[in-house]
Amino acid sequence: MIGVELTAGDWALACLLGAVIGLDQVSWPQAMWSRPIVAGTLGGVLFGAPAAGCLVGAWLELVLSRHPPFGGARHPETGPAAFTAGAAYAVAGGGAPAGVVAAVAVGWAVGWTGAYSVTLLRRVTPGLVSRPEGFRGGAAALARRHRLALALDGLRAGLLVAALLVPSVLFVRLLSTQPPGAPAAAWWPVVAGLGLAGAAGVAARGLGARARRWPALAAGLVLGTVLARVLS
Repeated sequence: MIGVELTAGDWALACLLGAVIGLDQVSWPQAMWSRPIVAGTLGGVLFGAPAAGCLVGAWLELVLSRHPPFGGARHPETGPAAFTAGAAYAVAGGGAPAGVVAAVAVGWAVGWTGAYSVTLLRRVTPGLVSRPEGFRGGAAALARRHRLALALDGLRAGLLVAALLVPSVLFVRLLSTQPPGAPAAAWWPVVAGLGLAGAAGVAARGLGARARRWPALAAGLVLGTVLARVLS
């Protein structure tokens, strides 16, 4: 596995793309750039490994599809999360199965971190457009405040990627380079089996299936244990 160097210029470009992707999810233009499979692929493209980013994005589509953005409900922010995870896996070099599991875990964690940042921003933006002096300038003044709210949303997403991209790369690279006898290398199939089966159950539940997810988790545990024994 051969990784790539994360330069300051790459980091700055990743922050810019993360801001654009985060802006797409709720604010504008909602062109589906923030879908995990698209955002993950873009993260891989940035570092020359689109297939690696697409793989991580496809996993995150399963993991995060249970949380549709209905109204003001809190849900994982999929765009910057998948972009960060796909970029981290691409920088780490891709190829290592343990790295995929680590990248998906990164995407899940970044997604929920982004969810809380969105909630915080929602408490700030109403004050920008509801001030009495904002209406004295007519429609033009109100439009300026709306544009400011859009800019803040993009800034929030960019800062999220800026803060978490480097730690994500280090985490994914650490697990991707574990020697075969290391505990992380021995148990990643179990974690992967649980994650994939759980994600499938979650996705089925989100699509209307009424069956419990415990059978899927049990199947994932068995499958992962078998894989661990075969690959050890």
